[in-house]
Formats: sequence, C-alpha cells, structure tokens
Amino acid sequence: MPEMILGNSYEDIVEDYADLITRICILNLRNVDDAKDCFQNVLMKLFLKKDDFQDKQHLKRWLIRVSINECHNYQRLFYKPQINIDDVIIAEHQEQLTLLSEVLKLPKKQRNVMYLYYYEGYKCAEIASIMKMKENTVKSHLKRGREELRKKVGEFYE
Repeated sequence: MPEMILGNSYEDIVEDYADLITRICILNLRNVDDAKDCFQNVLMKLFLKKDDFQDKQHLKRWLIRVSINECHNYQRLFYKPQINIDDVIIAEHQEQLTLLSEVLKLPKKQRNVMYLYYYEGYKCAEIASIMKMKENTVKSHLKRGREELRKKVGEFYE
C-alpha cells in the first residue's frame, strides 16, 4: 500500500488528478455514472500500484493511459446505452457546449487525441507515447478530427 507517491500522500495525488481522470472517463463513456465507476477503478489501481513513478509527468501519463484502458474494458464488460451528452455537460457559453458536444461525438481515437492535444496540452510525440501509437497516426487523428469538427460547426470556431 503506497503511503507516499513522489513525496505526496495518496490523497494529495487524488486531489491533483481527480478532474483529469473524471474528464477522460466522461469523454470516453459519455455517462456520468459509468465514469464514476471507472474513476474509482483507476484510483484503486493507483493505490495498489507497486512500481515507483519517475516523476509527476510519468504519473500523469500513467493515469491517462490507465483511465482510457479502464473505460475500454468497462465498455466491453457491460452493454450500456449512451445518454445524450448535452443533458450532462453544462457550460457557461453555448459555443463551448456546442463545440464540446461535437468533440464528444468524434470516433474514440480522434476524441482522445483531440482532448490530450487541445485540453491537456500534450504534443503529438507525447500523445503517441501515451496512446502507444505512431506519431504520424496521432497527427492523422488530429487532422481527421479537425476536419470533422469543421464540417459540423463551421469555420466560426477556428
């Protein structure tokens, strides 16, 4: 049982990364209740992890990868009808809601790559490492995702 991770308590790590894990789970599952289940599974895996992390960036990447994998595993185990994401996400501006709603409708790989690139600020090479894919594949997913968004929401958002 890890008492300290990179010099921080388990509770501090959870507090620092809870929003990140939650966003990834909602992004992939599109259901708040399912996302909560996966969130808890990710935290349990962190709690039980015996290997040390090299640094905070390594920890963050590990949490992203485990969160995405946990969502994929969860979807394979249970058939869950998807709910309308517009009923779940509330934004201050209608433009943000529209754009986020359209991002969430993208295919899973494009959605995850777009999220990591635009919302978390990762570079293509870093995303390739996290997602275990080639950098050119990441660039292709970004390009296709942008093209799909452009078709749906128009040039206004560029």
